[in-house]
Amino acid sequence: MAEFLIYNKTHWYELPSKSTPSLTGYERNHFVIDINSNLSTAQKIEAKDGLTLKYATRYQKGDIVEVRRDDGPRGKLEEEAFIFLQVPSINLKTAKGYCILLKDASGILVRRRKYYIDMTGLVPDSHKNVGLTESAFNSRLKVKK
Repeated sequence: MAEFLIYNKTHWYELPSKSTPSLTGYERNHFVIDINSNLSTAQKIEAKDGLTLKYATRYQKGDIVEVRRDDGPRGKLEEEAFIFLQVPSINLKTAKGYCILLKDASGILVRRRKYYIDMTGLVPDSHKNVGLTESAFNSRLKVKK
């Protein structure tokens, strides 16, 4: 049986900035680029494009980040960021097919992960485990665009 590590926290780009709480981390980084007098206009555009790509390709809640055997060890920090989804009828080889990047036709990375799980109503146990049947898994499995 495979175990899916599902991202279950808000990325820091989406959280209020510590230095400027009225802006998210992403918005604050854009602002810092704008006010940087050491950068030319072209450098600012390039920096903002890079930041936008990083933002678009960040992990998001529900992303299938990793797939591994269900009897593998877990790190303490993993429990802070993930829920552990077990689907007994899906083997490891099949499960790894859900842990892929989403690229456009030219091979450019568009999203960090192609597949995600609709987390609505999922309630993990005290060890952050959730078990689903294959049909329940398939009904929650979504494809990013």
